[in-house]
Amino acid sequence: MPAARLEQRLAQLIRMLRTPVVLDDGPTVDVAASVGAATLTAVGSSDLTVLQRAADAALYEGKHTGHAVIAATAHTTVASVNGRRAGRPGTSLRGRAA
Repeated sequence: MPAARLEQRLAQLIRMLRTPVVLDDGPTVDVAASVGAATLTAVGSSDLTVLQRAADAALYEGKHTGHAVIAATAHTTVASVNGRRAGRPGTSLRGRAA
């Protein structure tokens, strides 16, 4: 998919994910989402682990912007623990055997 089309599709996804949800008992709940994406071309790798790590780093970068972030090569060098961005819940090494 061409880069411009990818950006358009991700923006569409963000708009769809922001659609308020009406609960069965009546109240409406506002929804927000963060999206990070990685492509072989943008990241420079076809390794799924590298792509997932880069997408996670991109997602975190855009977490408070309301915009999807497409990972770049720099996102592949973000420090990780057990394949997840350092500092993300579930990455603590405390209590684990070394």
